[in-house]
Amino acid sequence: MHTNDWREHMKRMGQWVPKGLAGLLALAAGVVQAGVPGGGIVGYAPGSVAVPTLSEWTLIGLGLLLMVVAYRVLRTRANGRLLANLLVLGGAAAAGLGGHSLVGSAKAISFTQVEMPSAAGGAVSVPYVNETIEVVNSTPIAQTITSIAPTGFALEGDPGFTPRCTVGLQVPASSSCYVRFDILLEAR
Repeated sequence: MHTNDWREHMKRMGQWVPKGLAGLLALAAGVVQAGVPGGGIVGYAPGSVAVPTLSEWTLIGLGLLLMVVAYRVLRTRANGRLLANLLVLGGAAAAGLGGHSLVGSAKAISFTQVEMPSAAGGAVSVPYVNETIEVVNSTPIAQTITSIAPTGFALEGDPGFTPRCTVGLQVPASSSCYVRFDILLEAR
């Protein structure tokens, strides 16, 4: 390069440096200005899918009917008497233990919670970042997650627990799901 070309090149570079610095300052101001460094919004709406089921009494009746049929079939066989009596005793034992919980649930980890308070649906603001949040359905009806939208500079992350809040997930009454919003840039 000739000296004049070099000077011209440096002159043009000198025009871009202040513009580049102004852009970096604007980006840094954008991180600080919002007051909301991140988080997200979880939208929900009422909705449940009807699942056809049998009542508990119908299931008990079907179980008893099956037991009677099995008992009669086993009694007609040559060595079926002992097996039939064991079937009756086993059924009685299973019925006796059926109403008792042998294993209880335990929750050893405490999460920051946000609630879905409106039975008519709405949106829950999650102002927390870089931690797993428990979204609790405090309504008396099932709610469906309709949207998950990170805000600010946040990104949706993996909460590491199930059920994960995802669009379309049905959250029954008094149940919860987990969400996490991560932010990589932190304002100082």
